[in-house]
Amino acid sequence: MLATNLHDVLEHFDFTDSIVTEVRWADNLIDLIVVVDYYWDIQEGHDNTRMIKIIFEHCTKADFQISTDLPLSPDDVNKESLYTIVLFKELEGSSDKHKHVGIFTIDYSKPWLSVVCSNVVLEE
Repeated sequence: MLATNLHDVLEHFDFTDSIVTEVRWADNLIDLIVVVDYYWDIQEGHDNTRMIKIIFEHCTKADFQISTDLPLSPDDVNKESLYTIVLFKELEGSSDKHKHVGIFTIDYSKPWLSVVCSNVVLEE
């Protein structure tokens, strides 16, 4: 386990420029798993990036906002750029019991994914 709570995630990991490669529900159907190709390993001198699972435990809400205002036609858009993280942050409404987290891709003002959960952990 790379991080066991949201504070550790925010303190030690920067998801900027990492690419979302998979989103799925865990077998228990209440944990949301977002797998990212973690960009910063290369910046720290490694030869390869690593796949990191962001696990939102005990989700009570997960909202996706996929923009319909794409700058180019769907055939001309680099699909990876639509899922490249520009910001990962805790949102208003978080408490000790419920964490409200946003993953932003194209738009800094509106998260691509907004999740309310009990905890956030990271695994390789």
